[in-house]
Amino acid sequence: MKKLLLVYFLFALPLLAAPRVLTGSNPAPRELYAAEQLRAATSQLSGNETILLARCDDPALKPYAAQLTALSASVPEAFALRRVGNTILVAGADASGVLYGALELASRIRAAHALPAAISVDDHPHLKLRGTVIGMQKPEITYEGAEYDYRYTPKEFPFFYDKVRWTKYLDMLAAERYNALYLWNGHPFTSLLRLPKYPEAQELTDAQLEQNIAMFRWLTAEADRRGIWVIQGFYNIHLSHTFAKAHNLPNHLSSPNELATAYTRYALSEFIREYPSVGLLITLGEAMSPKYGAQWMSEAILPGVKDGLAELATQTGHAVPEPPIIVRRHSTDIDAVMNASHPLYSNIDTMFKWNGESLTSSDVRGPVLKQFTELIPISKVTIANVHLLSNLEPFRWGSPEYIQQTSQSFERIGISGLHLYPLRYWEWPVSADKTTPELEQTDRDWIWFEAWARYAWNPDRDKQAERAYWIDRIAAHYGSREAAAHLLNAYQLSAPAAPRLLARVGITEGNRQALSLGMTMPELIDPARYGAIDSLWTGDAMDGERLDEYVANEVAGKPHHGDTPIGAASELEADTAKATHEAEAAGPAIQTNRDEYERFLNDMRSIHALTAFYQAKINAAEQILLYQNDHNLKHLDTAEAALAQSVEDFRQLAQLTAGSYRDAAALHSPHRRIPVTATAKTLDWSGLLPIYEKELTTFRKRAALLRSGESKAQTSEKKLASVTFKLESGGEDFTLGAGAVLRTGKAPVNAVQVPAEFDGMNGIRPDPSGKQPLHFTLSAPAQILVALLPTGGDAGRGFASEAEEWNLLYPDAIPLDGKTKHAASIWTMQLPTGANELNLGKGNYVVLGFVPAEAHLTPHAASGATANLDWLFE
Repeated sequence: MKKLLLVYFLFALPLLAAPRVLTGSNPAPRELYAAEQLRAATSQLSGNETILLARCDDPALKPYAAQLTALSASVPEAFALRRVGNTILVAGADASGVLYGALELASRIRAAHALPAAISVDDHPHLKLRGTVIGMQKPEITYEGAEYDYRYTPKEFPFFYDKVRWTKYLDMLAAERYNALYLWNGHPFTSLLRLPKYPEAQELTDAQLEQNIAMFRWLTAEADRRGIWVIQGFYNIHLSHTFAKAHNLPNHLSSPNELATAYTRYALSEFIREYPSVGLLITLGEAMSPKYGAQWMSEAILPGVKDGLAELATQTGHAVPEPPIIVRRHSTDIDAVMNASHPLYSNIDTMFKWNGESLTSSDVRGPVLKQFTELIPISKVTIANVHLLSNLEPFRWGSPEYIQQTSQSFERIGISGLHLYPLRYWEWPVSADKTTPELEQTDRDWIWFEAWARYAWNPDRDKQAERAYWIDRIAAHYGSREAAAHLLNAYQLSAPAAPRLLARVGITEGNRQALSLGMTMPELIDPARYGAIDSLWTGDAMDGERLDEYVANEVAGKPHHGDTPIGAASELEADTAKATHEAEAAGPAIQTNRDEYERFLNDMRSIHALTAFYQAKINAAEQILLYQNDHNLKHLDTAEAALAQSVEDFRQLAQLTAGSYRDAAALHSPHRRIPVTATAKTLDWSGLLPIYEKELTTFRKRAALLRSGESKAQTSEKKLASVTFKLESGGEDFTLGAGAVLRTGKAPVNAVQVPAEFDGMNGIRPDPSGKQPLHFTLSAPAQILVALLPTGGDAGRGFASEAEEWNLLYPDAIPLDGKTKHAASIWTMQLPTGANELNLGKGNYVVLGFVPAEAHLTPHAASGATANLDWLFE
C-alpha cells in the first residue's frame, strides 16, 4: 500500500500548480520574453505564489508603490525585485528593466531550485551601451576586389541564415545583459534593401534579396524582444559594385561627388524607412580622405537619415524621434564632423578604439586618453571599441580580473559604452581550433563574452567575491571547484603576456602584425622602420621603454622608467610557466569536458613557448644593439646563444600548434606584413620556423666573418617590381629619378635623389590644384607608394594618426630641393584590381608607383643607423 501511495505521489507531482507568472497591462515584446524565461525557470516548481512583471508606471504595481520607492523611470534598464507576501515583484524602469529583473530572478531560481523566501534587490547598468560585434566581412577578397563590402549570400555568410544559431546567440546576449549587436559591412544596403530609384545598384537576384530582407526583419525583431538594439555599420565612401560599374566609378571614393552623395542619401533614407528600429554606425574614413568627413556627414548621411524619418512621420502620422547615430573617430577629423553635425542632428554617439586593434593595457594614457576625454563632452554616449584583438589570436584568453580593471578604467574616464569584438573576428562563428566539428566561439570563449558583459553592467565588485564567482562558473564547465581554481589562476597568469609584449616590442597594434608568429631580428632591433613610432597607439599602454630606448639608457648609464622589454620578457616567461603548471595541476580533478581541458592546457603550453621565444630573442636583440655601440665581439657570442635558444623555443611552439590550430591569425591578405607578408606558406608556425632557422644560420656565418675580421657589414638594394596602371584623370604620368619634378605649379618640388630600389618607377603627379581626385585603373592588386610633400608644415610624418590604413615604409626617404629643408616620407597601402580613386589633398602628395600586393617591402631606417645590422640576418 505504501509503495502504491509513493507511485501515486510521484506521478502527481507534475500536476501540482507552478507559480503564476503575470505581466502588466500592454506588455512590450521584451516583457513577454521575460515572462517566458520565468515560466521556464519555474516550470518544475510548485506553489501558490504569483510573479508579477511590470514597468514601474504600470497600474498593476500601484498597490506596491511603498515597496518600490527606490525605482525610478529616469534610470534606463533599472529594476527592483521584491517579495511581498506570496507575490514576487519584478519591476522595471522600462521594458528592458523588466527583462533584466526577470533574468536575475530566473538565475536565482535555477541556482536554488526554489523561489526566494525573501528578496529585495535594486540594480541598474553602469554602461549605457553594451554590445558585441559580428563581421559580415571575410578575411580574404572573394568578391570583385571587395574590401569590407561583401554581399550577404548563403555562400559567403551561411550563419546569417541559421535561425537556430541566431536564437542561441541572442539568448546568450540577453542572459548576459548585452543590449546592442553590431553588424559590420562596407556597403550593406544593396544586400538589405530594394533601391527602386537606382535599379543599377542591385547586386543580388530578386529571390536572394527577398530572403535577406525577411531574414533581417526576423533578426532585428528577435533581438529587440531580448532588449538588443541591432546596429548596422558601414564605410564611406563605398558604393554598390554594379552601381559603380554602371557609372564608371571606383567601388570606393576618396572624395564626394554629386552622384555618390545623392545615391548614399537615398540608400540611407530607405534603410531608415525600412528598418526604423535599427541603428547606424558610421566609419567616415578609410576609403574617404579624412578632410571630407564633415562634408559627407552634413550633405549625405544626416540628410538621408532625416529624409527617412520624415517619410516615417508621414506614414505613421506622428513625429519620429531621432534615433542615435554612432560615428567612429577612426580616420576622420571628428571635431569638424561634430561641429557640422550638431546643428542638423542632436542624437550622436561617438566611438574610439580602446587599444587600437589589439589589447595592450587595461587603461589608456597619452594621446588615446586625450581623444576619449575630448569625445565625451560632444557625445551623447562615448563608446570604447575593444577592436579585433589581433595580438591575442588564436589562443584562449579570459582573465576576469584584467577585464574588470579595464571596465573600471572606462567608468573612471567617463566612457559609457562598450563595443566588443570576438577573439576570432574574421572567421565568425567558428574558432581556429583543428576540431571536427568546428568549435563555436560562443562555446570556446564563453568566459570572454561573459566577463565583459558582467563588468560592463557593474565593474565595482568585491575582488574576493569575484574570485569565488568565477571558480563556480569554471567549475560548471569542468565539474570541479578544485580544478576551476587552478584554471582561473592559469587564465589570470597568462593574460598579460600578449598585451605587454606588444606594448614593449611590437610593430603595430593592428591586423598588420601576427604577434603569435614572432618577429624577425630587424623588426626587434629597429621597429620604427615598420611603423611603431608613427602609430597613434604607441603611448596608450603603461609607461615604459622600447628596446632601443632601453639600450640607449643602459649605454648612457641612465635610469630606466616604467616597464622595460627585458624585464617584461623575463616576468612573462616566468608567469606563463606558472600558468602552465596551474593548468597541469587541474588535470586530475577534471570531471567533464576533458577534450576542452586538453585544448586549454595545450594553449597554456603554447603561450609559454611563445613568451620563452620572445624572451630569448629580445635578449639577442639587446646584445646586437650593444654591439652596434661598442663593437665588442662578446655581444655577438651572447646574441648567438640567445638567438639559438629562441629558435628552439619556436620549434617547440610549432610542434604544440601543428595539430591544434589551422593558422595563427584569421586575416590572410597581404595587408598582414609582420613578421612577414601573409601567404599560403606563412599562415602558421611551421611556415615561420624555416625563416627563423635561416636567420640563425645567416647570423652565425656573418658573425664568424666579423670575428675573423674578413668582412664588414654590407647593404644591397634591389629594384622593385611594378604593377602596371592606366591613368584616367586627375594628373600626369612621370618617371621617378634624381631631379624628377614631384610637384608643379606655384610651389614646385624636385627630388634631389631617390633610393635605388625606387629609381625609374612610373608614377603619377597629381594636379597641384587638387580640384579633382586621381582616377586610375590597376592591372592587379597592388601596394601604392605615395610620397607626402611639404605644404607649409612638415612632410606628412603625422599622416598615420589621420589615416590608419596607411603604413610608413620609408621616413625621410627622398631629399627635396633647396627650397625646403624637408625630405619626403614614403607611405604605402593596399589597393584592389581595377578602378581606384585617390585624393590626399591639394598638392601635398605624389604617387611614386605601384608594386605587387604580395611584395614584402622592407621599411628603411630614417638615418640608416641600423641598416648595416640587417646584413647580419638577411
